[in-house]
Amino acid sequence: MSRRREKGVALITVLLVVALAVTAAVGMAVRDHAQIHRSGLVFEQEHARSLLLGGEMVALRFLEQWPDLDELPWDECVSPPVPLALDGHDLVARLENLHCRFNLNSLSRTEEPPLAAFAELVARATTEAGTTGGPGGETLALAIRDWMDPATDDPVYQLRTPPERSGNRPFRFASELTRVQGMTPELWAALAPYVTARPGTDNLIDRVRAPELLLDAIAGQPEEAGDPRYFRLALVARLPQRDFFHCAVLDAPNGRTVIREFTACET
Repeated sequence: MSRRREKGVALITVLLVVALAVTAAVGMAVRDHAQIHRSGLVFEQEHARSLLLGGEMVALRFLEQWPDLDELPWDECVSPPVPLALDGHDLVARLENLHCRFNLNSLSRTEEPPLAAFAELVARATTEAGTTGGPGGETLALAIRDWMDPATDDPVYQLRTPPERSGNRPFRFASELTRVQGMTPELWAALAPYVTARPGTDNLIDRVRAPELLLDAIAGQPEEAGDPRYFRLALVARLPQRDFFHCAVLDAPNGRTVIREFTACET
């Protein structure tokens, strides 16, 4: 019996050793595969970033060299999808004329900020969307102005959970409007198609291409002089594992990128 027990113990020991060896080998194979997969994703991400920057450069040069930015080869505020091929990969680009939107940063200027025009825009956009509640347009315009003013810091933001401070600077993205006191998701959804955050405090509107609702809101306001200057570029790079997105605000006449984000553009 003792010999049988010894053989049984030896067999069990061998099986355990084999099982541990197999487990270790499988674990190493899984780790190696995961590492290879991660390395592949990192390589693809870096490659996509290079492609997207190349697409941005193509769009920037196109706008910089176009003889008249008021006469682009499409009639709408947003271009049709433009296919690009870089390094054997497909990209899709769209250009949007940001002068087809109300510039939120214009509310911060000291001389004649377009408060009444913005209030009218809020009224028309909420009526169009069937949105009720929220602050009136004039109240919201003043709240936006205070949000950007470094001399004011409304304590209402510090009472939030967690506490916040007002922006104390111009908007970089229109979606920052959702942080202003009084904004609601419904109100943002109504306003989002008509507002932007361009550099500077002008509110130059393209009165040929801008949506009718915005044109009606600014009717009677003094027309600001100038030509379209800022465009938003939305890019998608289609790579084998997934799509990569890119969003940039371009200063067309000066051939420079103002804002660059490796993410999809907001509404």
